[in-house]
Amino acid sequence: MRGKKLKTVTSINGRLVRRGRDKISVFDNAVLYAEGLFETFLAVDDQIIFPAEHLRRLYKGAGVIDLRIPVTAKTLSLWMRRTLKAHPDRIKKLRMTVTSGESARWVGVSGKPQVILSASPHEMPSQPFKLHVSEFRVDQKSVFRVIKTLSYAIHAAALKQAKKRGCDDALLLNESDKVAEVTSANVFWVEGGVVYTPAIGSGCLDGITRGIAIKVARQLGMTVRERNCRLEQLVAADEVFISSSLKLVVGVSQIKTARKNFRIKTGPVTEGLRRHFLQITGLR
Repeated sequence: MRGKKLKTVTSINGRLVRRGRDKISVFDNAVLYAEGLFETFLAVDDQIIFPAEHLRRLYKGAGVIDLRIPVTAKTLSLWMRRTLKAHPDRIKKLRMTVTSGESARWVGVSGKPQVILSASPHEMPSQPFKLHVSEFRVDQKSVFRVIKTLSYAIHAAALKQAKKRGCDDALLLNESDKVAEVTSANVFWVEGGVVYTPAIGSGCLDGITRGIAIKVARQLGMTVRERNCRLEQLVAADEVFISSSLKLVVGVSQIKTARKNFRIKTGPVTEGLRRHFLQITGLR
């Protein structure tokens, strides 16, 4: 426990609130029905990484679930910067939660959404990840799979199981037994120098870093293709790596099932993309 390193700074609807006063109503539909959205940002030297892309996804998600975000993107950006500057660390994560508000939906009354921002210390992962193949499955046909709703029960349960088995995260398959994603990241693999990642229709999140990683890899002269695959194809790949806002690009060293432990070497494609992301975000 390192004192200041545990500090979290929170604002609600643009106002900084002290610990103990960072509360919303127990009748908010975010609490009652997990109705709401969230985004998680990486910030370096108070500069938010890929902010426009995150906010576009937030507003897209709001359209899908008919959630009224109470302020403009410009105001959200102002609130984000204010919250970040109140936290002393150089590298931070910023979680934005937009609730649907306290309302009686069953009688058609809409409440006032709440915008909660929390800045906290963040340590970038430095070692390859060990993944546990979860028994839970994601529904690849659901429209909610491509947006970040507050309903993350499957991901939370899968991550908890993975941690109990000594792994860093859980690998989720879809209902057709194809690879979808990791609970907090998108998945990539390399075969014969070609970079592959599951298509959005596999049930994976339309990750911000996923999209940028595809663009960057192509700019670096790599061939990138979307292709769905089964677990046996993934564990046989030359390289496997994951991408997310808080991890950027991290290699995968092991994939564990109930019966087998597959070891994977970190290769030049993973290392090259990881170095590139560290450079463009100011972390190298």
